[in-house]
Amino acid sequence: MAKVKVKKSPKKGSKKTLKIKKPNLKNIKISKIKFSKPNFKKLKGKKSFQIVAIVLGAVVTFILVDFFFQYLNNGYSVAVVDGMRIPRREFVSRLEDSYGQSVAQQLIDEKIIRMEAKKAEVEVSDEEIQSQLDEIIDSIGGEEAYAAALVSNNITEQELKDQIELDIMLQKLIAPTLDYTEEDVKAFFEQYANAIYPTESAELEEGEMLDYEMYKDDVKDIYIKQQVENERYTWLETLYDEYKIQNNTVSQPEYGVLSATINIFSNLLNDANSNSEETTETE
Repeated sequence: MAKVKVKKSPKKGSKKTLKIKKPNLKNIKISKIKFSKPNFKKLKGKKSFQIVAIVLGAVVTFILVDFFFQYLNNGYSVAVVDGMRIPRREFVSRLEDSYGQSVAQQLIDEKIIRMEAKKAEVEVSDEEIQSQLDEIIDSIGGEEAYAAALVSNNITEQELKDQIELDIMLQKLIAPTLDYTEEDVKAFFEQYANAIYPTESAELEEGEMLDYEMYKDDVKDIYIKQQVENERYTWLETLYDEYKIQNNTVSQPEYGVLSATINIFSNLLNDANSNSEETTETE
């Protein structure tokens, strides 16, 4: 028979310590977890992905087309009624038929005023424009009323300043040619004093009149402005023959051989002559 070795149990009373070795963490290597990228090529091959891509493409295309039609409605239409747009060209055509000639004539007159001012070396300073603008603001009740007036009249401040500049130019051009007397200014004051100075006139007793001597300088300026406005169209009519005017709202435009080139060189020559004259006067 084989002998079986039996391990003897420790004797009672004897102590034996159990030693546990600490793991060496330095020697333990932690492997990085790698995430594999999805294979889009495989996904593209799946029918579900193809369907989603087609649907998204159709939605994006539909949105772009919708924005395009909105752009047409808003950018090229003057109005849209129940989804049916009124083209801006019809609006412009109607305006041209109704007001085209008068607006064109106004633009021609403004161009002549500026050209005459350049010839006469008439200049308007920013201070002059701002001074008249401040008078307008005060006369209509302050900044808030002024801002509301710009909106209601569909005009910008710069457009108003341009108009003020033209008015000052015209006044400087025409005022020296006016023929009037002190009696003319006084008669104007007596006739329109209540309208020019309504607040002061309302404080007078019945039968009283404002003192002309107190207001004559201010009234003279108002009188001159009124006379300049009265003479405006007569003065312009005398200048129409001096300028070669082509108003395409009245008649069909004319075409000539090298006419545009001739006009360009003519303008350049005139500018050169005017510059040489200014240099001679300075010397």
